[in-house]
Amino acid sequence: MRYLILIVAACFTLPVIAQKKSSKTITDFVTERDIASHITFLAADEMRGRDTGSPELDIAANYIMTQFMAAGVQPAGGSTYFHPVSLKRLSPPSKIEFDLSVNGTGGKLTGIVLEGHSTMLSKPVVYAGYGTAQELDKIDVKGKIVVCLFGGQRSTGLAEGLFALAPVKRKAIAERGGVAVIEIMPSQGVPWAGLQSRFGGKRIILEKEEEIPHLLMQNLESEPVRLLQQAIEGTGTLTVNRELPAAINGKNVIGVIPGSDPVLRNEYIAVSAHYDHVGVDKHAGQDSIFNGARDNAIGTTLLLETARYFTLNPVKRSILLVALTAEEVGLLGSYWYAEHPVIPLKQTVFDLNCDGAGYNDKSIATIIDFNRTTADVLLRKACTSAGLELKGDPAPEQGLFDRSDNVNFARKGVPSVNVSPGVKAFDQELMKYYHQPADEVQTLDMQYLARFYRAMLFSVQALANADKAPVWKSGDKYEAAGKELYAK
Repeated sequence: MRYLILIVAACFTLPVIAQKKSSKTITDFVTERDIASHITFLAADEMRGRDTGSPELDIAANYIMTQFMAAGVQPAGGSTYFHPVSLKRLSPPSKIEFDLSVNGTGGKLTGIVLEGHSTMLSKPVVYAGYGTAQELDKIDVKGKIVVCLFGGQRSTGLAEGLFALAPVKRKAIAERGGVAVIEIMPSQGVPWAGLQSRFGGKRIILEKEEEIPHLLMQNLESEPVRLLQQAIEGTGTLTVNRELPAAINGKNVIGVIPGSDPVLRNEYIAVSAHYDHVGVDKHAGQDSIFNGARDNAIGTTLLLETARYFTLNPVKRSILLVALTAEEVGLLGSYWYAEHPVIPLKQTVFDLNCDGAGYNDKSIATIIDFNRTTADVLLRKACTSAGLELKGDPAPEQGLFDRSDNVNFARKGVPSVNVSPGVKAFDQELMKYYHQPADEVQTLDMQYLARFYRAMLFSVQALANADKAPVWKSGDKYEAAGKELYAK
């Protein structure tokens, strides 16, 4: 009955489908009442934190879809707004063990499984440095377990190593015939307990072609690993025991607002945001619901405000609205979309992703980060039009660019940034709400958020009407991917 009430309530909040051009400017169009209505619904206690795989996340998806329909947004790539994302729920492994032997010296290593189900492999082992393509080309990995160092020589941090570099290594090793990947992490400076919590318990992963096993192990200083680095080759037995995974039907929600220019309408400005959160934790105390008003009902509401305004006020380029699932469990919805795009990525000329931990400076908006793309000037001016200053990454050492959905557009070459309400530092004021039950709608300043949404709509308008599409700036690590994607 609770779900029925929510669905009926959603239907009564739908605006009348737009038939005429709006006479309102962006400043007048965005109101505190409109944005509060969306955030209040998405972050209600009855939504139970919108956990991936939950009935409540399905309700959120239906809410987004019906808002798109009511605004006049078109389904992307067919008759449905839903973009199926096949997911699996994994149980924790009952055993993880790597028995490594080099020149008669052996030892057992334990760790965390990034990819792969139950396995039992007794194979030759080869050491491959950081596991780059250049290093792999110098050795024979076919039929072998490949041991390499975590991250890269120029890696900017943990997030890049996990979400950007690890999949590339795994793919490269599999293509060369390797049967498993063991990444060895240093014992110092790595939040191992946090990694075990994230990857060692119940997990949700993508349903895809079976990947070779990929594990993280924290034994860089152990004797057999030290000897392997010197001898290059050894032998090993890898054992992982776990139950078979259970299927989950996930979905992105995607819509299109056609552009007005007969040529530029074939280019798309993507506006993306994840709509999932972290659910309920019965051990959290009296309030066990993680409502996720800031993370990421705020971002989801940007999609809905973009839908309402630009169906009434078309711009030259088309706008692609992408509500993404399963961000909180590993950026899975955006990864799936990047591999199975509804609109060809070559036609997607920019991704403005909205995601964040909240805000602690109401005079600014935040971009992660400046000097990545040529859109900076447009975005600064757009924020100024809404009375906000656009500020850059408050914590470059955290690798925030590679920790949100924009990175999966970027790795394919699409110029991308992540935007959020104003963050001046990762301080107590911010962390009081980040992934906490306290992140509820009544704690938000709607007057400030209205200015933020106006700044973002000005940004979308400027990007969609610009004479030239943004590109990666020279020297950016995704510049080469962009050149390859948009090559004539």
